[in-house]
Amino acid sequence: MAEESFQEKTEEASPRRLQEAREDGNVPKSAEFNSALILIFGLMTLNILSVQIFRKLIRGFQIFYSELNTFSLSIDGFRTYAFLGVQSIFDLIGPFLIVIALVGIVSNVSQVGFLFTLKPIQPKFSKIDPIKGLGKFFKLKSLVELIKGLLKLTIIGIIAYNTIIGHQDEYPLLLNYTPVQIISFIASVMFDLAMRTLGALLILAFFDLMYQRWQYKRDMRMSKQDLKDESKQSEGNPEVKGAVRAMQQKRARERMMDKVPEADVVITNPTRLAVALKYDPANMDAPIVLAKGARLIAKKIKEIAAEHGIPIYENKPLARSLYKLADVGKAIPFELFHVVAEVFAYVHQLKNRRN
Repeated sequence: MAEESFQEKTEEASPRRLQEAREDGNVPKSAEFNSALILIFGLMTLNILSVQIFRKLIRGFQIFYSELNTFSLSIDGFRTYAFLGVQSIFDLIGPFLIVIALVGIVSNVSQVGFLFTLKPIQPKFSKIDPIKGLGKFFKLKSLVELIKGLLKLTIIGIIAYNTIIGHQDEYPLLLNYTPVQIISFIASVMFDLAMRTLGALLILAFFDLMYQRWQYKRDMRMSKQDLKDESKQSEGNPEVKGAVRAMQQKRARERMMDKVPEADVVITNPTRLAVALKYDPANMDAPIVLAKGARLIAKKIKEIAAEHGIPIYENKPLARSLYKLADVGKAIPFELFHVVAEVFAYVHQLKNRRN
């Protein structure tokens, strides 16, 4: 039906849909959460290493200016000092970069688990479609992002104002401070401001993470028709499955009919059912069922039996019991041994008469 294409998506996403989305890199995560953690741990690392970094920086300038008059204006000289400069920079900020990288990895893994895929960065023309890009401005997600941005600015403004006002009694004392003390005071105020701001942003990021997961779950919903289509794709179209099953049954019947000429007797009821049995005392512990069937199949079994001179024995109760209890290719049930033995005795007598 045409209206099925526009069904409301009210069903929870199936595991297959979630797995396909994950493989495409479409997972619920909050960039705000990652940013807040990276900033907080990065700032804490800088605070811990600040004295060491400051000393190394001063020491580097001292060495640089002390050796400035001996600097060699040559390619080898530039190469040497460039290598020393890169080494010094990494020595200064290397631990900081390592901490940021580790926090970024841990933050992402904690949200979505281990996932590596390049699909999100693969070029797609749909990403640069101006019409679709314009449409994003009018979506609920864009409105939420706008509200988040305004909320962050408001929070930062309030925290900054309260932090600066909170130290107003100390500002007049700066007139008596040494330059080092003034720098230390400013750094202390800035660190206090940063930690308060980042703490508030971390709380906001936590709620953003909850929202992203709720939004993702909502976006991944499926309609009943989607579930039906997915079921067809995963399990196969019912019509195709039916055709395959019919073909398999047809081939099984053909193989079964090919065994009928090997039978020793066909037991009937007499028109609706037919069961072909074979018994070789030297190789079998009990008679086995070569073929069985009802109506048209029973008729075909009897025709093949007649063509090959196989005795047809009429016994309604036995035929019904064999048809119901015995399986093709397997021995007859134990409880039917006695009755079937009488049939084979009759068949044996019949063969002796013919001979």
